[in-house]
Amino acid sequence: MNIKKIGLSALAGSLAMFSANAVEVAVSGKTEVTYVKKDNGSNGNPFGMGNALTFSGSGDVNGMTATYTAVLGDSGQANSNTSETFASSSLMLDMGDMGTIGFDQGVGEFGVSTIDDKTPYAYEEQWTYIGTSNGLVAAGGNNVVGYKNSYAGYNLSLEIDPGHTNNTGGSAGDGGSTTSADSGFNFALTSGFGVDGLNAGIGHGTEENSPTASKALTTEFNTAFVTYAVGGATIGYQRSSSTSEVATATESEVEIAGISFSVNENLAVSYSQMDRDVALSPATGIGGTDVTEKTKGLGASYTMGSAAIRVLMADGDNIGGVTGVDNEHYEVSLMLAF
Repeated sequence: MNIKKIGLSALAGSLAMFSANAVEVAVSGKTEVTYVKKDNGSNGNPFGMGNALTFSGSGDVNGMTATYTAVLGDSGQANSNTSETFASSSLMLDMGDMGTIGFDQGVGEFGVSTIDDKTPYAYEEQWTYIGTSNGLVAAGGNNVVGYKNSYAGYNLSLEIDPGHTNNTGGSAGDGGSTTSADSGFNFALTSGFGVDGLNAGIGHGTEENSPTASKALTTEFNTAFVTYAVGGATIGYQRSSSTSEVATATESEVEIAGISFSVNENLAVSYSQMDRDVALSPATGIGGTDVTEKTKGLGASYTMGSAAIRVLMADGDNIGGVTGVDNEHYEVSLMLAF
């Protein structure tokens, strides 16, 4: 019996060692409490809370590294056992010099979504919470296939959207969605050109909407940015545009400019503004006057180890290209990372 126990213990130990070498799993998380006040918007209880756990597992596959990431998030609800959901996930295969391929569900690993707003900010983009838009219509990492690699100082990130309708994709085992109508691709190309503090890039994408089998309607979008960091300051500028053959779509030209400054190793502040000229699609046959959607925001963050206090004050005018529709957003956030 003792011999059997020793043998089983040794076998269990060897299996445990094998599992640890085959797959390495890491867990990180955050919890955040916010106080939000909106003008010209619904306020209600100004306090909110959200939590997230990120699970990352990696292992060797014939000399390549496979990585799975899953984010489990909730909105802080205490009265429901079903409020926790997998907010996003991705499966990546790093092939070394041949680059990385992957399948992405909301993480935003590939394409134009990685450079949708590269202007500097201390806490969130100024357009995030007030209903304004940066003008890009990329798939944004929902059931997409991607590839990324670096060549001689240039970084390429490609995203292929096999098809979606209102971000609805196929489920496991059903062979994909039978109602998918939109499909396309987009990419981002960035480089520092060997200059310290410089980062610049371009992005382009195309989505085809197929309301009928005989004709596909195309939406195209482009973006370009440049940022430069010197000392504690970073400045950035970005231009984006979108055009569409879809009659109900809007076209836009976007300019974003911003600056951030690290006062010390703990405190950072930023200011940015965005102008978006909005027009109806030419497919409508209506040549109306463009409306300029204006957004500006002031942000700050103070970190203390794993804790951070962040502040955002943002306001937008003519939201959605509708004259007189305005909104203001004030937010204070306390976040703990672990």
